[in-house]
Amino acid sequence: MNLKCDICFLNFDVDSHRPKCLPCGHTICKECVENPDMGRKCPTCRKAFRQRRPEDLPDNFLVAQLLENEDAPPCKKLKTKDLELEQLQRGADAGRKMVEMLHLVLPQAVEALNSQLESSVAQLGQVEEALERRVQREAAGDVGTTSDAAEEPLQLARQLEASHRLLTSAKCTVTAEEEGGSAWTASVQRGGCGDILRLMLQLRADGQLRKVDDAIAVPDAPAAPYVGPPLISTLKITHKHLDNGRLKVADILRDVLHRWAIPRRLKNLHGEGSEDLLQVVGPHLEELGFPYTWEAQPSVMEEVEKMSGLKRLDVTCAKNVNHPDLPLLLEELSVCYMTVNQLRCVERMPRLRSLCVFNYHGPNLTLPPSQHGRLLWLQVAINAKHRPTMLLIRAHASSLRELRVCCTFSPDMAFYFPDLAQELADCGLRALQRVVLVRPEKYICTDRSAGCVLQRRNIRSVFPSSVDVVCRSCHSLEF
Repeated sequence: MNLKCDICFLNFDVDSHRPKCLPCGHTICKECVENPDMGRKCPTCRKAFRQRRPEDLPDNFLVAQLLENEDAPPCKKLKTKDLELEQLQRGADAGRKMVEMLHLVLPQAVEALNSQLESSVAQLGQVEEALERRVQREAAGDVGTTSDAAEEPLQLARQLEASHRLLTSAKCTVTAEEEGGSAWTASVQRGGCGDILRLMLQLRADGQLRKVDDAIAVPDAPAAPYVGPPLISTLKITHKHLDNGRLKVADILRDVLHRWAIPRRLKNLHGEGSEDLLQVVGPHLEELGFPYTWEAQPSVMEEVEKMSGLKRLDVTCAKNVNHPDLPLLLEELSVCYMTVNQLRCVERMPRLRSLCVFNYHGPNLTLPPSQHGRLLWLQVAINAKHRPTMLLIRAHASSLRELRVCCTFSPDMAFYFPDLAQELADCGLRALQRVVLVRPEKYICTDRSAGCVLQRRNIRSVFPSSVDVVCRSCHSLEF
């Protein structure tokens, strides 16, 4: 019979591993009692005992008698195999979780680094242009107070200077705290991986690597998760779903349930009762489209605002009324008759990649540079009356790769803006690759129309040769 101490796993004996009975009734060996780490507490039930010396604790006579009867020599062989197996198992489980986390984080880190690089290049270009203009003014003897137009480059210059100081710091310290209160800390010197680490810290300081702000909480899972068969791709509303202009919601839902599925995409939604249908299928939708000729009322847009999982939206809002905000996790958005508060929502959309704005008639707005720098594609309508939309171009100048402008080329046409080329040049479009001129239907130009050719030539003159300038009607590049 092997009688072992539950703490050190050594066999009891009549010497250093003598069985001692604690006041709570548990038995451990004399050597474990003398261990200061025990703190005069039972290691099994954590009850305290007052005896200061092991000699003051009584022996467990039953165990001692069994030892004497067996007359077994003391055994000091550690029980190591089970402990090693448990450690290896814990390490394997932790390693799998760590590899899974790295697979998720790595693309996000690369995307954030690329975004930071593009933004820094754009900021540098603005500061260098401002510096050149100021040097020219100094040479001409024109020295005066700073204008409002120069305030933004000055602010960018301060940001770049602060970023450079952080990136060239001699050492940075990182501290991580566990839930239980334990902490890990490390100091990283310059060079090697330290450069990458400092760059990541800079991204965090600049707000590039951060949680979405409180107003745009990104859920870990859909607000209303669906459990069941695979979801069908598209539900398209047609005339058979309408009865005198009103949606037959009950029939639509009956058909959906009959197919044991819920649509992810809802297209051509129109008719009275649209909000009733959205109340049911809205939480599962990723894409929602309305016909251009049908204006969504505020009651419908209230249901749209609740759709936290929506990624793509194409809608024409009712004119001259107040509408609720738009969902903030959209990736693609097309809005006709956008309101001021909806335009403000665009500033707070961290995932927006594609944006189309038609017929914005709101007041002039001063939109700051985007904090997310992710908008790649933008279409706006430009004329003298709708100049506020030009501010939208400036706000996303650091990231835009393709810009589509709905415009004409003659003073007697609508959507005519004579200073279009210069306005585009002043926007600071550093990542731009393509400009597409979109003509309104009744103003479509003939192939190689003189006015179209001159307009494209003027726009080409303000951009590098790498930027294509195309007329969507002519389908030809500038020559």
